[in-house]
Amino acid sequence: MSFEQKERDKLAHLLLKVGPDAPTLCEGWTTADLAAHLYLRERKPYLAGGYFLPALKSLTDEAQAKVKQRQYSDVVDEWAAGPPVFLKPVDKAMNTSEHFIHHEDVRRGGGEVVPREFSRAVEGDLLKAAKLMGHLSLGKVDVPVVLTPPNHPPLTLGGKRGVADQGDRVVRVSGDPGELLLWVTGRDAVEVEIDGDRADTNKVKRRL
Repeated sequence: MSFEQKERDKLAHLLLKVGPDAPTLCEGWTTADLAAHLYLRERKPYLAGGYFLPALKSLTDEAQAKVKQRQYSDVVDEWAAGPPVFLKPVDKAMNTSEHFIHHEDVRRGGGEVVPREFSRAVEGDLLKAAKLMGHLSLGKVDVPVVLTPPNHPPLTLGGKRGVADQGDRVVRVSGDPGELLLWVTGRDAVEVEIDGDRADTNKVKRRL
């Protein structure tokens, strides 16, 4: 079973265990909201555009609210059964980071941060996702942000001009690959160490 499939199973089990009213790291969302989101983006992707495009947000919000009106356990079970046939070829690309991040959103929703250990191969996949999402979230920051995972090469995001002009003007974020991925997607309940000028680190945090 692949990593994204294992994370799907674990997340589904946890969603059923904690019930529909548990907190998550997604601001304003309970587990019922998160389950509806997971279901909608796979089962009715034509209604999920509002997750990416502000102009479609009201349409997506309405569709998600309708999913929430269904029996919670049914929504979770249908999502847990796997993606529709037409999405199976892109399951890994579409869901490796999605399932990991939302699994942690539920695991850490109550405030307890307990990172998990993964194989080097999985860490590599999580780092690739951190690089992609980090470029989106930190692309306009004028100070370079260097993600520094143990046992993997560092990744530089943000304004590389600062590296050339002022070699020591960087913000370094150290942590395991999964923690770095959660951090670049704006999660605070993570185990990372952030080093750099206070003004620069504050600037980086505001962008997340």
